[in-house]
Amino acid sequence: MNIKELSENLGLEEDEYRELIDLFIASGGGDFQKIVAGMAAGDADQVMRAAHTIKGAAGNLGLVDVSAAAKVIEARAMNNQLGELGAAVRALEGLIKQIEDEAGA
Repeated sequence: MNIKELSENLGLEEDEYRELIDLFIASGGGDFQKIVAGMAAGDADQVMRAAHTIKGAAGNLGLVDVSAAAKVIEARAMNNQLGELGAAVRALEGLIKQIEDEAGA
């Protein structure tokens, strides 16, 4: 993740962008937990809403891979395909962890 490039693409200073990334990590982590809980409860609507939130926030920050992974989860949850989410959820978790590591969160 190139923070300088991503911040420039959004017309932000690096420190401003880092603050947004920190907020994304905090809120995205909570939304990710909603995905996991929704899967465990068989609540496709909860999974879909949480994935949609992550998708939008990541897209707004230029985190294309995260947004795409969340989009897959959202679409499958929309079609009530919770049993097919394992790999996609692990991928999203890895991407969020990678952002945490790279941002120093």
